[in-house]
Amino acid sequence: MPEKKEEKVAKVLKVLKTEYPFEGLLLGVLGALVLVLGIYILEGDVLRITMTDFWLFNTPTKITIFSIVVIIIGSVALLVALAPFFMPGLSEMKRVSWPTKNTMTNHTARVFGFVIFLGMMFVLYDFVFRPIFDFLYGLGA
Repeated sequence: MPEKKEEKVAKVLKVLKTEYPFEGLLLGVLGALVLVLGIYILEGDVLRITMTDFWLFNTPTKITIFSIVVIIIGSVALLVALAPFFMPGLSEMKRVSWPTKNTMTNHTARVFGFVIFLGMMFVLYDFVFRPIFDFLYGLGA
């Protein structure tokens, strides 16, 4: 049974990618624009809603609530547009063999050890070459 579910999901993603690529791109762009518009309305510096007697915009609290709703709509549209790109990656992450705690500790210690060793080499080079460069700078070189 699980194979049929993966097959069904793969078919849905295939249809979305092959038959409707423009709509997904359009939804992503419009979602980003609506998100930015909502942020601009919320900030009130770049875009202000003024000179209206409409009941939705007649108080600053209502304008803030409206801008939050616009931000939520833009965020959801952007997530829906980007979701098909991340779904194959999530299924692939389930197949990854993750390292054990001991392996992770060992590799982390090696990385930090190498960084400390490299830093000490730069300090050593600085102590060795600084007097030489100071002497050369003193000569006007």
